[in-house]
Amino acid sequence: MNTSDRALLLFSGLCGIVGPLILVGSFAINPSPPPGLSTAALAAWAALREGQLLLGGWLQGIGSLLIVVFALALVELGGAASGFAGRITQLAGATILAVSLIEVTFYLAVAQAVAAGDVATGLISGGLIKAVQHVFLIAPALLLPIGLVILRSRVLGRSFGYSALAIGASLQALGLAGVLVPLQPVVDVVLIVQAAWFVAAGVATVLRGLSGARVGDLAPSPTS
Repeated sequence: MNTSDRALLLFSGLCGIVGPLILVGSFAINPSPPPGLSTAALAAWAALREGQLLLGGWLQGIGSLLIVVFALALVELGGAASGFAGRITQLAGATILAVSLIEVTFYLAVAQAVAAGDVATGLISGGLIKAVQHVFLIAPALLLPIGLVILRSRVLGRSFGYSALAIGASLQALGLAGVLVPLQPVVDVVLIVQAAWFVAAGVATVLRGLSGARVGDLAPSPTS
């Protein structure tokens, strides 16, 4: 095993581990305000959390970026970067990252509006955050093409491939249903499961790097 193979596997795996942990941490830092607050009470609630809004927004952007990097690395390691599943992964990753950065922009707008005493802009930005969150589930589910890549290669065990397809399909279905009926508690549970999947896949990738696996051995065999 050469040094570049080891470095790629270790770096990719660490992105898969750290990214979801940062992303989940960002959601914990930026909780939703209690329902039913008056405009003045909502402004006061946000003013006390200006620093949290800024830090949580930054963490969300970085966490999303690391997850997308890990997803693209799995596609590259599986030898599928130029195939259909690889291109769908690139499309889904770019869409998710763009939507995440848009949401982060509104978080920053809320913090800046609160600091400037601009309640109207803060309320509008807060409402747009909730709207943008629906787009995450309308965008292509990242785990669907990744699951196909895993099943067609040796980049990870087949259990990762089947579970990725199941989680991705669930999120895609919830994306449609969530527009019609409130399903946020269910969505939150599935998103936590997805984050756990990425962490487990990242750990498995790091272990492959430590065990001396060669990148060339992870691509599909000629007969697959």
